Amino acid sequence: MRRIEIITPQNVPILYQLASVRERMLAFLLDILILLITLYIIYLICASSFDEDTLMTITFLFLLPIFMFYSLGMEVFNNGQTIGKKAMRIKVVKLTGLELSLSDYLLRWAFRWIDIWGSLGSIAALKVSSSTRGQRIGDLLADTTVVRTNADFTVSLQELLAIKSTTDHEIAYPGIKRMKEEEMLLVKMVLDQYKRFPNPAHHRVIEQTAKGIAERIDLDHVPKDKQGFLIRALTDYVTLTRSA
Repeated sequence: MRRIEIITPQNVPILYQLASVRERMLAFLLDILILLITLYIIYLICASSFDEDTLMTITFLFLLPIFMFYSLGMEVFNNGQTIGKKAMRIKVVKLTGLELSLSDYLLRWAFRWIDIWGSLGSIAALKVSSSTRGQRIGDLLADTTVVRTNADFTVSLQELLAIKSTTDHEIAYPGIKRMKEEEMLLVKMVLDQYKRFPNPAHHRVIEQTAKGIAERIDLDHVPKDKQGFLIRALTDYVTLTRSA
């Protein structure tokens, strides 16, 4: 499974698994199936209540726009997911780590008519499978991609609590207890990323994270061993919260 790293505006690198062509295709087909069934039921209800002219008006002014703008509306109001994407546990994300804007969604939606409808999906499949970031044309222009939401390397509370500590562990940074669980999960993620990819970019993230933690717990200075400091602070946090 291909992976991609996205740096958040807070300079925290996050690894995602790219959604496969198969997953994206199944999500699309599921959306179409749900959409067609829903619209057909609405059409039958309207057909039993209105004459042919009114039914035609409803179709063009109501049913057709729903079909055309379904994916755009769902992604805008459902954080990058349609019903099909949610079922397949995939979503649209911005490669810059920022939230998607309306223009990003519009670009992706507009180029569906070329990527998917105009080529029966062949262009989208070719671009997604050949692109290192799993992007079709619409994704390239919007600087987006589609990733899994249930990646196997996601940091969880269970992973944090699994850090080995003992009851006789000497607490070096008691102020770390003031940190939130989500913040310490990010610290663990930063350490895990640096362990996997010990490159200069991740080293800078380690330094920035260590500086931020030191400020939060009112240290006079940031320890020289930034990685060791974060590991010790994380172990202190687990020990303190377990004994609380």
